[in-house]
Amino acid sequence: MTKFNLSWPRKSTPTHSLKPNLQGFRVVLKAPCQDDFEQWSLVRSQNQQHLKPFEPEWPKDCLSHDFFIRRLERQDHEQKAGRGLYFLIHDKKTDHILGGLNLNNIQMGAARHASLGYWIDKDYQGQGLMKESIALVIDYAFTHLKLKRLNAACLPHNDRSIHLLKSLKFEEEGYAKKYLQINGEWQDHTLFGLNQS
Repeated sequence: MTKFNLSWPRKSTPTHSLKPNLQGFRVVLKAPCQDDFEQWSLVRSQNQQHLKPFEPEWPKDCLSHDFFIRRLERQDHEQKAGRGLYFLIHDKKTDHILGGLNLNNIQMGAARHASLGYWIDKDYQGQGLMKESIALVIDYAFTHLKLKRLNAACLPHNDRSIHLLKSLKFEEEGYAKKYLQINGEWQDHTLFGLNQS
């Protein structure tokens, strides 16, 4: 009797890949946990005006402990389902939270791609910390998750993000009208892609 290999192509993310700890030269990427709340809330509140123009509309309770716990529960559900991977970016020396980085909408099987999302404290922009962080996630996505492609999108006037993606070899691939709801409005986005070389 012929035996078929039903595990390939893999349809979901393996459980050992759900909450990796990625070590760089200056940063450590770790899954958010309840102990992160106070520092996360402080960093987000200090950067609210800086981040709001580039993110989905912030709920009224977005800095509350209840919101943070709901966020962790949703992320944990998505991770266990193999659909998402979520990190907080920590300074390697001080453990201070510098920002966040997500792999969203992970697709396995014939697609093998995911979408990249990220933010960083305004005081740490321009120091190469986000570039280092994304490079760690790119390596993890292609090497361990066996993805073949990463997608990213940013507002057309977000010059910093466009420069960052291009420096990481993402290619500009298109323009999507009213692509995402950002700061309460459906806004156009420039689309980027990175294929595994």
